[in-house]
Amino acid sequence: MFYGDLNSDFSTFANLADASLSKLAVSGVDPQPIKNPDKFWDFVPKEARFNDSAVHLAPVGQYQPNAWGLHNMIGNAAEWTLDDYRPYPYQPQTACAGIGLGMRKAVRGGSWSDRPKESRASARWDYPQWQRVYNVGFRIVVAE
Repeated sequence: MFYGDLNSDFSTFANLADASLSKLAVSGVDPQPIKNPDKFWDFVPKEARFNDSAVHLAPVGQYQPNAWGLHNMIGNAAEWTLDDYRPYPYQPQTACAGIGLGMRKAVRGGSWSDRPKESRASARWDYPQWQRVYNVGFRIVVAE
């Protein structure tokens, strides 16, 4: 991790699964957060030692940039990639070779609901390319 190892405090660098996810434990007709929820209400896996102050999506630039000056490269929202999801090792294909309804695309970077272990650039998982996923999006880079 650019901010340290998996036990380092990520809260000033990335929006990951942390103590703030306890606010997702709600009850009532007009759902309100439960103060001090027990393990049956507060069941979302998280790194509870740290708190980045965001329950889910945070504004870009809220956290410190990496060594290249890029914000939110891990956490906040995981990113779709152009890569087909295939077991390693494999040979790269030409662009657009994987376009088709049966292909699964690789997702990287982790989101607000992922712990640091799943939020490294080397960690990846897959979804069908047509599937909408609540914590996955794409990144727009603007060069000035």
